[in-house]
Amino acid sequence: MDGLLVMRFKFVMNKKKKFEFTDESAENSISFEYDDEIEEEMDVTLENGIPVLSANSQALLALAKIFIKMAICDYKEGFHLHLPKDFDADEPEVIRCFLKK
Repeated sequence: MDGLLVMRFKFVMNKKKKFEFTDESAENSISFEYDDEIEEEMDVTLENGIPVLSANSQALLALAKIFIKMAICDYKEGFHLHLPKDFDADEPEVIRCFLKK
């Protein structure tokens, strides 16, 4: 399938993850998976003027997949996304991620 990318990762503990996704950069769009039964928990706060990201493993994995897509696909400089607390559209935005080339 054209545009389908397959990523394989080898982690320190010999864990392997397979990550397949479609390159959506031509549409200037990005999507990510979520599951109503998985509780992604993510928040960004300021401590002494420094942003602090607090997230559970499910949220970190979702962020990692988003960042991989942004890094290896053909998104243009300035591409960005707004992420709400806990990846919940009903919650306020807590972080914006911009691509800089």
